[in-house]
Amino acid sequence: MTFENLKHSQRERLSYLDQCFAWRGAANRRNLIERFGVSTAQAALDFKTYLAQATNTPPSYDPVLKTYLAAENHQSLCPNTLHESWSGIISEGQPQRYEQLPRLNRQADPRTVSRLYRAMERQVAIHVQYTSMSTGKDNGQWIAPSRFASDGDRIHLRAFSFKHQQYRDYIPVRIGSKSSFNTRLLETPLPVDEDWNTIVKIYLVPKSGLNSDQVSAVRREYGFTGTALCIETRKALEFYASRRWGLDMPNSRLERQ
Repeated sequence: MTFENLKHSQRERLSYLDQCFAWRGAANRRNLIERFGVSTAQAALDFKTYLAQATNTPPSYDPVLKTYLAAENHQSLCPNTLHESWSGIISEGQPQRYEQLPRLNRQADPRTVSRLYRAMERQVAIHVQYTSMSTGKDNGQWIAPSRFASDGDRIHLRAFSFKHQQYRDYIPVRIGSKSSFNTRLLETPLPVDEDWNTIVKIYLVPKSGLNSDQVSAVRREYGFTGTALCIETRKALEFYASRRWGLDMPNSRLERQ
């Protein structure tokens, strides 16, 4: 049976497995059980079906970790496509009445992300070569990946840099393919990431200088229910929040209170 002929619900579960292998580099039955609430028997059946489909680059079972590991050259069964539901509903009715501005897809290499994810899971340091946009190419450094984050546009990696002795943000796609990706155990526990653990509140109001009608329009657009919008985020992501919302741009319709 081909992937397209499977029931929709099972296709969703197999797609999820496929994404786990692509981005995490590993997957097991527990992932399906926790994500979809299926039984152990159903999860086993889904895995069997996935393995039957993934004949080009089949994952291998690791009896020590008790999980399946993606092949080094893993080929996804169903490549990810970003498509918001609202745009799909509108375009299905009258396609000629809907158009969408092409988006610049910020790339990320699944093989690199999966290596970082596994290092994070194992709580080990990993050696990478990173191209910095401010200082140029790095000859190599040890980092300890701790978390992933998204600014709505691209994936970020939060990691402790042994070179700089502080937590920093990295863009996975800027990690060179010639990196050794060697790993090593952590000699001492990592310090607490204060900026990640600190939650900040950002209060947004309509931009100064707008007239009353413009203020009303902005309040409707952003769903204001009070004087200001209160957005909570981690201090480590505060910079990306301001940049994504264009708060420092002259044509911004919002500003910080």
